[in-house]
Amino acid sequence: MPWILDGSNLAGGGDREGVRRAALAVARHERVRLVLFFDGPPPAGSAATERLGQLEVRYVPHADTAIVAHLAAGGGGWIVATDDRALGARVRALGARAAGASEFWEKASRASATAGAATPRAADVEAELAYFRDPSHRLPGSAAAVRRRKPRR
Repeated sequence: MPWILDGSNLAGGGDREGVRRAALAVARHERVRLVLFFDGPPPAGSAATERLGQLEVRYVPHADTAIVAHLAAGGGGWIVATDDRALGARVRALGARAAGASEFWEKASRASATAGAATPRAADVEAELAYFRDPSHRLPGSAAAVRRRKPRR
């Protein structure tokens, strides 16, 4: 089941990068889609929306409003990680399951602790984040910008 993360709530007003790393580890380990919302502008050099494999990070003026709008457009079937009681009530009314921040952090801890090739090392996560920050590694903004080659005959 896909997750929506109230990033600023999970960060506790602190380390947004730590939340991004944890979310990326969960997405890679569990092969699950996550959408992470942060209040405020993106870090320097980052886009307002970043797609990192199964993780999508969105920097918005007000995360609670964006989370509710995302759920309203996409329906139920989501788990929303937040300790914000008011947001929890709003997402439950839209058919999503509200999970406490501790549930997400337990998942992140398990994802980081699991040994093996499927779990990324911190250096792997950093390398992947750096790769996707580079504009030359991003897809064009629209399908029209993609030029197709003529097939060989």
